[in-house]
Amino acid sequence: MPDWSELLVLAAPAAILAAGLLPSALLERAPRRGGRLVRAAALIALAAALLATVAGLVGPASLPPAPSLTTSLLRADGITLTILPLVALLTAIVATFGGSYLDGERDQGRFFRWLALTAGGFMVVVAAGDMALFAAGIIFTGSGLHRLLTYYGDRLPARMVAHKKLLFSRVADACLVTATLLAASATGSTSFDAIAAAASSEGGPGPVLSVAAWLVAAYAILKSGQFPFHGWLLQVMEAPTPVSALLHAGIVYSGAILVFRTHELLLAEGFALVLLAVVGLMTAVLASLAMLTQTAIKSSLAWSTAGQLGFMLLELGLGLFVLALLHLVAHSLYKAHAFLSSGSIVDLLRAPGAGAPPKGIGTPAWLLTVAATIAATFGIAAAWGITLEREPALLALGVILSAAITQFLLPARAAGLPLPAVVAVGGAVAVAYFGLHSLFSYVFSGTLAPIPEEVGPLQQALLVLTAIAFLGLSWLQAVGIHKTAGPRLTRLYVHLYNGLYTDLPVERLVYRVWPARFRCPAEDEA
Repeated sequence: MPDWSELLVLAAPAAILAAGLLPSALLERAPRRGGRLVRAAALIALAAALLATVAGLVGPASLPPAPSLTTSLLRADGITLTILPLVALLTAIVATFGGSYLDGERDQGRFFRWLALTAGGFMVVVAAGDMALFAAGIIFTGSGLHRLLTYYGDRLPARMVAHKKLLFSRVADACLVTATLLAASATGSTSFDAIAAAASSEGGPGPVLSVAAWLVAAYAILKSGQFPFHGWLLQVMEAPTPVSALLHAGIVYSGAILVFRTHELLLAEGFALVLLAVVGLMTAVLASLAMLTQTAIKSSLAWSTAGQLGFMLLELGLGLFVLALLHLVAHSLYKAHAFLSSGSIVDLLRAPGAGAPPKGIGTPAWLLTVAATIAATFGIAAAWGITLEREPALLALGVILSAAITQFLLPARAAGLPLPAVVAVGGAVAVAYFGLHSLFSYVFSGTLAPIPEEVGPLQQALLVLTAIAFLGLSWLQAVGIHKTAGPRLTRLYVHLYNGLYTDLPVERLVYRVWPARFRCPAEDEA
């Protein structure tokens, strides 16, 4: 029986893609009118995505029959109905912001054309129920994103990083296409449902699908800008700010989305998940340390994105798929706002007293606060029915949440805010998190694998290492960074500012594998 949610899921990308395919006379010769058309299409896509979510919640039995125009290649499940409205909203915001940001620019119409095509392609990726369609959609999206990243073609750094990013994208796409072909040869289908059924069968995934699982993990690492391939994610700042927002708050999650779609296969090939967890943890720690030293707002946000993506891959690698989806939604909304409001942060930092380090915070105060916060956090989790016996991952997640709350409590107390108010806000954050934790676990119980109740020795070691790493980062941010810097700390600061130079050998390798000669604008004019 046709389903309205499936029809509306099809309508959302169709609306924005149609705007991108309009005649060039409308978009490029009259850029303001073209911008209005793209914004209108984005709002139509947002309305369709929201209505699809409502139709999915209500159910087909409560609605009149839908026209038989849907396709089995798209999927209107909980993942689609959660992420698709998010992408549509982001596109509408970026299209609106881009109109004022690029007002008067020579190629504004070209920007709106590629924005519509890129966003529409990514909506297809989000809704894809077939691995082949996912691959086609992400290759199309990558092509559009490349044109957006090179919008300022006269800027040499923009062209260089686009070249570098394009190579990593093509390697990731090759991994994805190969995994798709292997899945087709092993199951006779590229449907995610067929792949999940084969992976969950009594005989296991088999050697062919096992290789496909490792290729999916490699794709997720490359597309998420993870260590040591994170350099391009940090260097795309030469693109217009709306493009940075679209990338960092949306398209960069394609690796995580593929893991959601193929999580049964990855669970069957457990060591591929371990790879995701290890790489994610390494990236999260490196990015968090580097972020503390950045002086440019957009650079700090870029390192933040790398760190958050690392944390998300860590969650995926530990089998916490539901929590990774919650993380994706929250971080996407935050990151879009952070990039689009990055200009106003300068004004905030110019305010009297802004940016001054909090006074009176030492190691004893940090230890006391973090210990009390951990005890309170685990108590609130138990009140929600979340315990270490039921969810061993709480060992790491509880400590991470406690460390985050500590980062709020200490400066707030140092600033003189009343203790009851500070404690109340911290408690409210913990209650809200575990409430959303329980809600997402319930809503997506039929779509994603539940949080594991048992973990092996390797996963236990990762949980302990994660807890220790985030406690160390918490101390460094609250106490260590404000200590008087000596020569050694100054040198360490410089090294961390440059990301420990981990991107340099990778960049050299990129230009050896795929050489490119970039001409400066002065050469073109000569």
